[in-house]
Amino acid sequence: MLGVALTESADDAHLLDAYGTFQAEARQVDPAYAPQTVNTDGWTATQNAWQMLFPVVAVILCFLHGFLKIRDRCRKAVELHRRVWDVYRAATAAEFSARMNAFQAWAAVQTWPTAVGEVLGKLWKRTSEYARAYDHPGCRRTSNMVDRLTNRLYRVLYAHRGLHGHQGSSERRLRGWALLHNFCPYARRAGRPREFHSPAHRLNKKQYHDNWLQNLMISASLGGFSART
Repeated sequence: MLGVALTESADDAHLLDAYGTFQAEARQVDPAYAPQTVNTDGWTATQNAWQMLFPVVAVILCFLHGFLKIRDRCRKAVELHRRVWDVYRAATAAEFSARMNAFQAWAAVQTWPTAVGEVLGKLWKRTSEYARAYDHPGCRRTSNMVDRLTNRLYRVLYAHRGLHGHQGSSERRLRGWALLHNFCPYARRAGRPREFHSPAHRLNKKQYHDNWLQNLMISASLGGFSART
């Protein structure tokens, strides 16, 4: 986890500043870092911040977020859930649009609560935004890999009963948690060894010491200089 920052608001200006922290720290690892794509939810300020920091980046709308809005309003509608993911599994943009049209036609003759109908309408309305992913083979079409990390952060915030004190101290607490996450060793796998021992090892492709805590202390004691690997 790079560039953890805490903002007072989720508007364009505050998110631009926060994601700027990520940009700066990512470029400490790779000075030429410039992502081709970024997968985000539908929050406009998030997308605007990324496009301002990385002008050539292509914003890919997360399909998972679209599905979750549907699922949360009708958890027992298994057939509906299956048809949504059938659309996602299309191999091309043309097939994706065709499947979305067929799904819309099927849903139109069903009876849905108003709340479900509203989120279905939003899913269909954003067909072209979801289909943009096919212009970038290999890009992330969902944000589930990020969600796995933020879910852990949510648990930390819940355990601490939210944020207390000043913004600066709260941000340092979150950054401390992220630092521990980056260096704590992965769980062992039965039957086959892991290639990397921690997220930091995977990123840097090396480690200074076999003991994870020693590795963290050495990596973090650079006297104000940035680590370049």
